[in-house]
Amino acid sequence: MAELRDSLSWYPPAAVVASPSLSSAAAEAPPADGVDRISALPDDILRDVVSRLPVRDAARTAALAPRWRGLWRSAPISLRDADLLPASDEDFPFDCDRARAAVGRILADHPGPLRKVQLTCCVSWSRYQEIEEWARLLAAKDVQDLILLVGLVLDGEDSAPPNTAAVIRRGTDIAFPFLKEFVMCHSKMRDEDLEHMLACSPELRMLALVSSRMPLRIRLHGPNLLCMILLMSLADELAVVDAPRLERLILWRTIGGDDFPMVVKIDRAPALRVLGYLEPIVHQLQIGNIVIDAETKASPSSIVPSVKILALKVNFGNYRDINMLVSFLRCFPNVETLHIESSMFGETTVMDRVKFWRKVDLIECLKSHVKKIAIHEFRGNQSEFEFLEFIGMFVQNLQLLLLMLTKEKSASTDEVDELFHQLETLFARPWLWATEDIKLVLRGCKRENRVSFPAAYDLSVDPFM
Repeated sequence: MAELRDSLSWYPPAAVVASPSLSSAAAEAPPADGVDRISALPDDILRDVVSRLPVRDAARTAALAPRWRGLWRSAPISLRDADLLPASDEDFPFDCDRARAAVGRILADHPGPLRKVQLTCCVSWSRYQEIEEWARLLAAKDVQDLILLVGLVLDGEDSAPPNTAAVIRRGTDIAFPFLKEFVMCHSKMRDEDLEHMLACSPELRMLALVSSRMPLRIRLHGPNLLCMILLMSLADELAVVDAPRLERLILWRTIGGDDFPMVVKIDRAPALRVLGYLEPIVHQLQIGNIVIDAETKASPSSIVPSVKILALKVNFGNYRDINMLVSFLRCFPNVETLHIESSMFGETTVMDRVKFWRKVDLIECLKSHVKKIAIHEFRGNQSEFEFLEFIGMFVQNLQLLLLMLTKEKSASTDEVDELFHQLETLFARPWLWATEDIKLVLRGCKRENRVSFPAAYDLSVDPFM
């Protein structure tokens, strides 16, 4: 149950919102002349109204007046199985036969198109043939946005889930020409299934895999793909093969298989602007044919100049981590906003880190472009302060330094006061800072750092802030 709740918390907000107060307000204040002005609106406007209603209310509009009877069937409706559950069973029910039957009827009866479909409560792998039929209907009805929670047996049966996308691959006639957003959770998908899914979805803008253990090799391609999100998932490789419009590649709590690093390969992504979180201990970065390691020097074939927002997760006390931090930064010379989550994972290396940072050659992005640096899960330990001294000396255009404290550090007023005093002392050394116009913000946090799903796929905001 907890795993299901956590998975659902990552989903984008619902396309429709039930608002009983609106209908009650209208009922209490009818027009003085008794004229139904809403029904007099053009069909296109009424269809747009119907498409934004929960599906149960959208169907009920047919009973309002003769003018409304055909609108539901001609409107691009939004379908959420959660809206079809009885009020007493809304809290993640497992007995949802009626909702499942209603979903089947709606998919069969409505001619389409389907504006947004979110099936997260009543999908049961024990009814595999039903899911296969739903996939065919979704494709035939030109679904635009699809969220599908898979890999759960909701009826208490002990059966292993079959391949998630086999229902798509089985029939070569199945295609999703209008699908724009696709989110899968707990997926069991073979590599070739995802390949087929992407090939038959030419308008796909956003792809998200949450709590996924398959596919093992994710190969991204698509003429219109803008955003890829991989959350709490396992994969051997994530390769951007050919995605000319891809702007965001979001990774969070990902790992490789069989104790090997997960390969993150960037071949063709000329529009990539946002990337992260990359973790040296978890990810093996590859740009084209060049595997990035601690010895990699910046060259035209080993950089991604389009990236403006970069997020990394490193242990400042670990020699390999800080070595790879420097190498990663060299690969993205035009970064303007840098996020680093301070990790405690891995052993602290006994070394002279001050000497290490002083020997680092100038890094292009720090020298010329970085304006904002946010360090998340900041604890105020010695290795973090050594890094602050490094960026103070070399980041010449820095405007904002944001230190996000850990939840534990934020809870102690004495520790926060002590940390603030240490920072005051650091900033009181003007010879240490390459620029004087730096705004320092120390912010407490009530929870651990995490990527917000709505922010991750909202192209107008920084998803890591």
